[in-house]
Amino acid sequence: MIQYFTISHQRWQGVQKGPSSKAAGILASGAYAGVREHDKGPRTQLADFFNTLLVKSFRRTIGLAIVASLLSVNMPGLAWSGEDAASSRPSPRHPWPALLQQAETLGLPTGFLTHIDPEFVTVTFEDLRTYAAEYHPEDHRMILNMRLSFNEAGGALADLDRMTHHDLALLYHELLHAYLDYLYATDHGQALTPDDQRVLALANSQMACHYRFVRINPIRQLKEATELRFLSEQDAWEVMNETWAVFIGWTMWTKLELFQGQLSTKSWTPPLIEKWTQRLTDAVETGELLGYYEPDDPEERRVARKRFIAPSNGLTPQDVELLLTDVLGESSELVQASTTVFEQYQAGLEAPPSCE
Repeated sequence: MIQYFTISHQRWQGVQKGPSSKAAGILASGAYAGVREHDKGPRTQLADFFNTLLVKSFRRTIGLAIVASLLSVNMPGLAWSGEDAASSRPSPRHPWPALLQQAETLGLPTGFLTHIDPEFVTVTFEDLRTYAAEYHPEDHRMILNMRLSFNEAGGALADLDRMTHHDLALLYHELLHAYLDYLYATDHGQALTPDDQRVLALANSQMACHYRFVRINPIRQLKEATELRFLSEQDAWEVMNETWAVFIGWTMWTKLELFQGQLSTKSWTPPLIEKWTQRLTDAVETGELLGYYEPDDPEERRVARKRFIAPSNGLTPQDVELLLTDVLGESSELVQASTTVFEQYQAGLEAPPSCE
């Protein structure tokens, strides 16, 4: 029987070592085509959405990316890029309240973001060639692509209300990485909220088995061809992070598309939930929401830079319920419709490997 494990604050400190590393993106299919690779050309739909790097610091670094926008941008002379009132412009030292205000005004989720220390993450901008952003957990540092800055000048983050839907989706993909990094990397004592505790409990449980003893697709296009893997703690942590972040980003993009960007003035209706359900069903069936890891074993990395998880070890209904409820604060109707999609899909799949 596999022993369940919990990455404590002390154990997390122990793995936050090693140089950063970069890996080339892998092209996804379906609605996310082109998203896992950086494209300097015209942006359509979700171009660059998965084009992020979570740098693995366990012996090397992990593949994640942008948490920047709503956290702390540590750049001299930082100014908010719009023509907003001075009160809504974040100062270089204390940007958090103004950034949250921008998100709240647009109707974007902010609940889980209020749990993060605003000084936890440092953000800079660079002219990245391969990824839209990089995240280095060893020093909680985000490097964002210049195009996400105002006028692409690298001095300030572009206004949220001027970002495209896929840029906002990318942002929330990375905000989920930052949230998990904060929960694991900080010795919180008794400061965690009930939501935070539920997130940690499920994350640890899933990393102990579902995202550790897994099937992978050695060849991305051949979903029926699988191999068994017992992953290291580092790789299991990355699989969980990427799988959850992919869903968060997809959720934000899809909702923005369905609501035509009007999150603050619209709410879920039966017709919108029906459209959502169809889009989610298509995404699940085409494998667009499957996570991946960059093998911790250097020998395996010579064979493949990324390993994609097979459908049997993809998102579970429990994952979906937690992410929609405790992280994004979505309605019970949407949660029910979404978990039903995953329950019905998994009913026709091969069961995940047993951990006993």
